[in-house]
Amino acid sequence: MRELLETRSAGLVGRDGAAAELESLLRAKRLVTVVGPGGVGKSALAAQVAGRLLDEPWAAAGTADLAALDVPGLVPHSLARALRIDGSPALPQLPALAAEIGRRPVLLVVDTCERLAEECAETLEQLVEACPALHVLATSRIPPAAPGTFPLAPLAPDSAVPLLTSAAREAGAPDDPDPDLAYRICASLDGLPLALRIAAGQLAHREADDLLTLIGRPGQLLDLPAPMPELPHRLRTLRGSLCWSVRLCTPGERLLWARAGVFTGPFTRADAVTVCADDRLPPDDLAVAFDGLAAHSLITPVPSGSGAFRMSAATRAYGKQMLELLGEDAEFRRRCLAHCLQEA
Repeated sequence: MRELLETRSAGLVGRDGAAAELESLLRAKRLVTVVGPGGVGKSALAAQVAGRLLDEPWAAAGTADLAALDVPGLVPHSLARALRIDGSPALPQLPALAAEIGRRPVLLVVDTCERLAEECAETLEQLVEACPALHVLATSRIPPAAPGTFPLAPLAPDSAVPLLTSAAREAGAPDDPDPDLAYRICASLDGLPLALRIAAGQLAHREADDLLTLIGRPGQLLDLPAPMPELPHRLRTLRGSLCWSVRLCTPGERLLWARAGVFTGPFTRADAVTVCADDRLPPDDLAVAFDGLAAHSLITPVPSGSGAFRMSAATRAYGKQMLELLGEDAEFRRRCLAHCLQEA
């Protein structure tokens, strides 16, 4: 397990404060889920914190990645297998697992809970309640309906620049990028660690100013590979990461994502209703979809507190491509322009 955690947390930069806070929260609450958008570094942070705790006298420790699991009833089986625990065959799997753990100190890392978010939340909550020395650190793109969440946001530019620079060196870049250009690259990529690592890979054979020009065309950025072959397939490109998020969305959320891609800057819920609502997506359905996209971190509040939200450049580019496939791009670009002119 130690080697796996070290591999997953390798190259984590700019998260020292978050790691310390997460460790403290895990010790206090015993069940904590790291929540945030794809590519923000949830798995790496969880792995680093779990790695710090491994030297403590756990009776058992294990990690379960639920990315490939699509049968809700098998969640307890996956957790038992991760901990190498065989419960009594006379009991259902969850009570058997809880009975086997009992009061023993156990550390469990559960990665990629979003596909079965409700089942995972219920299972983990029941286990922690039944097992007073069990500590569970989970990750999910979707906030669980349970206490103990740890929101993980992208890096601020000042923290993102060291990640870009160190990742570029690892990728073989001949020189460190100019600090001003590095800052602008990080800001353009919204501080998302996966996007920063993809950009760093490009610095091995591009000048920083050329890369900044490329980032200005985010549709082309979607398919560039991250120089980290150990990453799961869904995280090797921004398109792969966003495709995973699409699979987690409802039809209404997908439709709003596509249509809201026409906004080039922050937009409010009222803006979204004016531009994106129609018979296929009535205002009430749109409101539900809006909340869903926010829960998935596909739209994020603007820090000013104005009630406005924004999409990252990559998320917006992916949405625009979905809108083109729907054949609705011209119509909703026209509606957005008309709305902006009216508001000006």
